[in-house]
Amino acid sequence: MIYCEQVITMLKKELLEQDKETMNLEYELICDFVKLRHKLGLTQQQMSDESGVVRELISILETRKKTPQITTLIKLLKPFGYTIGIKKINEEDINE
Repeated sequence: MIYCEQVITMLKKELLEQDKETMNLEYELICDFVKLRHKLGLTQQQMSDESGVVRELISILETRKKTPQITTLIKLLKPFGYTIGIKKINEEDINE
């Protein structure tokens, strides 16, 4: 019985670490999104007007109150000539 409890504790710890890594990568994505909006000199309202995504949703995504859907990110970025892509994860990104 003790062995089962140890295994369960180990699995829970592993899942928490995976969640932490995923959250860090999501945070980086949102930071990149906000940096791009600022680089383009856009307010949330201007981005909303161009993309058709309501300003309140942009605010919710930028404050990480909600995880963005891929289609929403594409819809936000497309009018400005950007999209999202896949890149290799650096070990430093995982260990931060």
